[in-house]
Amino acid sequence: MTIEMKHGMPSVLRRGRKSGVLRRHRRTEPSADLLLAIGVGLALGAGLALVARERARRRRPMARLERFARRGVQEARRLRDRGTKWAVEHGEALRDGVPVSDIGDSVADYLETARQSIDDAVNREIRDLRKAIRSKRKRLGV
Repeated sequence: MTIEMKHGMPSVLRRGRKSGVLRRHRRTEPSADLLLAIGVGLALGAGLALVARERARRRRPMARLERFARRGVQEARRLRDRGTKWAVEHGEALRDGVPVSDIGDSVADYLETARQSIDDAVNREIRDLRKAIRSKRKRLGV
């Protein structure tokens, strides 16, 4: 019986057991190494091919994004111009539909009503103060 340390933990392998001996002394199989090498080679080759293809197609990798941004700006300008044209054509009709004189008259009526209510409240306060002053004078005998 042999005690080995594997991953920081003691491991007991019996010499009489073939799986333990084979596992301890066995080396990696060449076919596994070959498959790993093939996989790494394929991944690296595919990546390099994509990079080379991208560079061959365009000199600047951001050119595509710049083109899309330029198209977006052009479309925004076109829509802005359409909106401005619509506002010029229909703005006067919309403004004519608004009853400006009626709005002015109603605002004037509201202001007149508010001014009258304020005047009434001030007159009541002045009258009450005069009464209070007369009563105080009478009490004081002045």
